Amino acid sequence: MFSFFKKAKDKEIKISKRDRGNFNFQVDLKKHQVDNFFTVGIPVEFIPYESDKFRAKSKDGRKNISITNYAKPRNGEIINRAFFEELKLNLYKLFVEEGDYKPYDDLKVTDNFIRKSFKVDKETQYYFTSARIINDKIVITDFIIREIGGYNKVMMPLLEIINNSIKY
Repeated sequence: MFSFFKKAKDKEIKISKRDRGNFNFQVDLKKHQVDNFFTVGIPVEFIPYESDKFRAKSKDGRKNISITNYAKPRNGEIINRAFFEELKLNLYKLFVEEGDYKPYDDLKVTDNFIRKSFKVDKETQYYFTSARIINDKIVITDFIIREIGGYNKVMMPLLEIINNSIKY
């Protein structure tokens, strides 16, 4: 596994392969409009609320999700693993070095997305970023789930399901 946490390696929280997932599950999704740009399915347990971006929370307030889009002109970029590494790895490094985030050992980078989670005080934060080329622009979508408590092996596959539900 590629690790960019050279300086903070001793702080990285290890997750056994068994706790990372590799299982099938079903989730009930409800479609929501985001930025009048696309629809996305989020679990029915999340209730949207007014905010500067799309946000929703569980009834008990223990989980929150936010979805943010931004677009930039495409200048010949190819969306691949290197694109995501350049886009996010330095930010993740700043989280650890300056924000006192404790990284979990679950970084995954593909040609379609990058994801990483962190322990921050009493919650775990799950970051997931994907990108698409639409009308010669790169549209980047950031998902963040914040959940009170420790690492939840369902969250990362859940974010993949949410990302795959996007319809333009």
